[in-house]
Amino acid sequence: MKDQKIALVTGSSKGIGAGIAKILGANGYTVVVTYKSDLKGATSTVNAIQRNGTALSMQLDVTSEESVMSAMKTIAKKYGQLNVLVNNSGVDHFGPIEMCSFEQWQAITRSKIDGNFLCTKYALPLLKKAGKADVICIMSGLGDRPDPEDPAYSVGTAGVVAFVKAMAMALGKYGIRVNGVGPGGVRTNIAYYKEASLDSDKTWEKFAKENPLGRTATPNDVGQTVFEVIENKSQFWNGNFVYVSGGEHLK
Repeated sequence: MKDQKIALVTGSSKGIGAGIAKILGANGYTVVVTYKSDLKGATSTVNAIQRNGTALSMQLDVTSEESVMSAMKTIAKKYGQLNVLVNNSGVDHFGPIEMCSFEQWQAITRSKIDGNFLCTKYALPLLKKAGKADVICIMSGLGDRPDPEDPAYSVGTAGVVAFVKAMAMALGKYGIRVNGVGPGGVRTNIAYYKEASLDSDKTWEKFAKENPLGRTATPNDVGQTVFEVIENKSQFWNGNFVYVSGGEHLK
């Protein structure tokens, strides 16, 4: 089993998570694809990976300690180790503080902050068994430059930035590297874009023109970056943040 590389990608039934899972699957990883409610999407991701690789789907609510513990017990029983944990799960809803309900605030911040904590905490015994492992946390430029129109996600991703720094220092002694990957705007089917009226072709063409490199990011871009951070030749990246935005995060 030591020769088999196991990766768990949270929130990988669609969008960025699915893009990450597919890239890892195409590069020799056995991928655990997780979903909270979108079984159809998770099945689609698994089927895409299984054309050339190995994958399975698993239901997981990253904000539930019981759900996370159960998932890690299943992985321990089936594989005995975990080489890569990608903390990707997250939700977002458009709205400045006047429009953001407490329920929405909790859903957004818990998915990022609590989700990163719970998944990393209960994956840790499995990551240690791998001998050398990686934790990748998906964040965004809002951790550095908060958006007043989206305070909840700004706070959530700032928490992820702090979490990466703390875990990079805490887990290095176990041979576990912790890094952050920050996508720019990636056009996926998420509620936020519809709520903010940002789901039209015209809007995304405008975003592309405003980007320093003339286009917006894709799930494949993010997946390829995650793979390159994990597999970098020096194996000495720890506590770093790689932005997949074409320079958008600098604006």
